[in-house]
Amino acid sequence: MSFFLSTNKLYRRITLLFMKKCMSTRFRINLVIAALLLMISLIGIVSATSLAHTWKERPAFDGSFYGPVISADGSMVFAGGSQLLVRSWDGDIHWGGRSGTLATMNAEGSRVISAIDASVRVFDKNGTEEWTRILGSSPLRAVAISRDGSLVIGANDRGYIQAWDTNGIKGGLNETDLVKKIAISPSQSLVVATTEAGLKFFSSDIEQIWADDKEGTLDEFIAFSADSRTVITAGDRRVWSHTSTGELNWMKEVTQRAITDMACSKDLTTIVLGRKDGDVLVLDEKGEERWKYPADSWINGVGVSSDGSIIAAGALDGTLYILDRNGNLLATTKTETLIQQGSVALSSNGKRIIVADERALYGFDILGGPEVTSTRTPTPEVPSTCPTCPTPVPAQTTLPTTVSSPVGTTLPVTTGTPESPLDPFLALIASAGVLFIVMKRNN
Repeated sequence: MSFFLSTNKLYRRITLLFMKKCMSTRFRINLVIAALLLMISLIGIVSATSLAHTWKERPAFDGSFYGPVISADGSMVFAGGSQLLVRSWDGDIHWGGRSGTLATMNAEGSRVISAIDASVRVFDKNGTEEWTRILGSSPLRAVAISRDGSLVIGANDRGYIQAWDTNGIKGGLNETDLVKKIAISPSQSLVVATTEAGLKFFSSDIEQIWADDKEGTLDEFIAFSADSRTVITAGDRRVWSHTSTGELNWMKEVTQRAITDMACSKDLTTIVLGRKDGDVLVLDEKGEERWKYPADSWINGVGVSSDGSIIAAGALDGTLYILDRNGNLLATTKTETLIQQGSVALSSNGKRIIVADERALYGFDILGGPEVTSTRTPTPEVPSTCPTCPTPVPAQTTLPTTVSSPVGTTLPVTTGTPESPLDPFLALIASAGVLFIVMKRNN
């Protein structure tokens, strides 16, 4: 009898020891799993998209920047307005001058064109004047430069539109309606002008290909597909798509108030529109609505990466929104004052952004991956009028080759949604510490 009692006690003791061992093993496993999950979650937070406020430029005198351009590779920046500004992203190249009202930079960032009175001037990226040409005796009202800088177009107040080649040699000349805006296609085979009478298509020799004189003066914005076969124009409440020969693909009425800006991806599958309705509207290549993102005030400027994966939108109230291709908010920040109309631009890869408010031009770097960190905001009330919208005043002053530089400031400030609370190395160290404690306790 005593034998069986001893055996039973021994069995219970062995069973309890085994259960303790299993519980201890399970405890260790759970701790290891928890540590790994902690590591993954911390690294995930750190890799969320954020904005690094890299630099800020203020005008050297009273005035505002607007109409900024960033080169496709993000290395060069241009801004016009009450003064012209040109700088490299790192600030090694830095120059400017008065009157950037009629001025722009080519997409490669190698040349800048500026119109003063009846003169067209071309500068290299360092500010050295390459040539100056005069178009008649009337002031110029629109200029354009091709992607590589080899084709320059100007139009004056008498209705004349003129082309020049890379060396300033005259090309085609034509008389047309008063031009509001000019754009040159990527292939340089097509020149599109919005005029007081309607939309005009020209060859690179300024021979008219097609004209629409029946629709008035609605169009303000122009974009091309990468192959130059499709032209998107927008203005007032509508968006158009034409072939390069003027054949209509589609037309859409897309807003109740007015379109404030437009930007398109290279394949035109992402057509981004800023609206006075108070939101960002995105259409596909057929003009069908993909999504819209509501803001706290109307959108004054938009930009998009070449593949449509990153979208930037600047609101009137100074808020800069960074969105992904599906309309999810990646990051947001605010400028000091009202964002100027048409004053947002992105590099081709969407990693660098410039935006102008009433007082300064800002440069931002996008950090982290395109992970969604916030959802859309509720639809706001939108002001029916905008009494405080800035209206650029053209300045007719001479642009010297060398001028006083605008005031530039490097700002290593990072903003985002959300801001990362931990450095990734700290996250790894914390996780390693948890694992070390678990192993030590079990030895």
